[in-house]
Amino acid sequence: MPTPLTLRVASRALALAGLLWAIAGCSRDEGGAGANVPQPAATETAVDRGDREEVTSAARAERPAPRDESPTRTAAARDAQPPVRLEPAVLDFGFVAPNSESTGTVRLVNTSSEPLRIVAVSPSCRCTAINDLEGTVIAPGAAAELQATLESAAAPGPRGAQVRILFENYNQVVTVPLKSEVALGVRVSPSFINAVEPRNAQGRLVVQSIDERPFRICASHGFEPRFIGFDPATDEPQNRYLLEYDIEDLRRGDNYPRYWVIETDREDAPLVDVLLRHELSMPQFNVRLKDYRLSAGVIPPGGSGVFEIRVDDRGDPIAGAMTRSVFGQLELLDQVVEEGERIVRVRLTPRAGYEGLLYLPFTLVTRNGVQQDLDVFASVRSGAGACPPATRGTAPSARTASR
Repeated sequence: MPTPLTLRVASRALALAGLLWAIAGCSRDEGGAGANVPQPAATETAVDRGDREEVTSAARAERPAPRDESPTRTAAARDAQPPVRLEPAVLDFGFVAPNSESTGTVRLVNTSSEPLRIVAVSPSCRCTAINDLEGTVIAPGAAAELQATLESAAAPGPRGAQVRILFENYNQVVTVPLKSEVALGVRVSPSFINAVEPRNAQGRLVVQSIDERPFRICASHGFEPRFIGFDPATDEPQNRYLLEYDIEDLRRGDNYPRYWVIETDREDAPLVDVLLRHELSMPQFNVRLKDYRLSAGVIPPGGSGVFEIRVDDRGDPIAGAMTRSVFGQLELLDQVVEEGERIVRVRLTPRAGYEGLLYLPFTLVTRNGVQQDLDVFASVRSGAGACPPATRGTAPSARTASR
């Protein structure tokens, strides 16, 4: 007869196998967390079924079965959604700052008349940390608290993740959605332009302040903004603008920049970027980075700025950062390894006399010769609250906007 220790190990193995099956294929959800969706029941091989039956029979020999337990009831329970209510149903952190962490709590309420035991808990991505609830038993009508921390990204836009919880005697998992929106003092909607294939080459962007304070848009990727319904020469600053865009304004030779950068006079949002998804803007990912969005912020005329590159590949140090641009220079300062990441610091120095948006393509090179093409952008101006000039005047494809 199996010992109690053998039974516990076998039960734990089955539970973890069920959870791994349930979350197979789960990937990071950048567009926001989803709702609780019932998962299909796991399938069993003959060997699995025999092992389960042996463990189940041995376990029942160790303890009497509940009076109301029957094969039909047990099978139905395994295939049903666990009787758990989430409070709140979605852990929504709202607007969060880039590269920050948000922590919240979700109560897992047992709505049944039987105790529920948590056998495994798993987040959907490394951006999420949780407290240890494995082995927790929730009494009928009681609740357990799941504490979750969601790490934001550097780039503005929606951020989502999930925590999946497996309960004893249930094949379906309980999914706890987490979401936030990474935003500066000014946000752009949509947060990215999907111009893959011949679509969305032209359109409109809504640029607005989160706190509803008026502000000015200085330039749109170096060009004078094409406002709709607003004349900066006669109208007072607003807290919301409608801009017209055409991705052909950005084309340089055979490619597009990966980010469309808008400059404002807000000190907490001098640079607001929009990801451009296009066949000619997608780089090849040769070096694993935590984030491919790189900003040096505001650089004073005649000065320089420092930005960080966070590399996941700890075993291959960075040898240098090179650019062919005549508008700025790069200098590799140092690199350290902290908590599984190589943090590389690079100094960006604009060309003497340069002012306005500086969008600089460059190549990161490892000591093993691996190269990664990247972009860094900065705004060269006297201060974050100042408004730099449009460095390239009116966009060449500008159309008459309605006012």
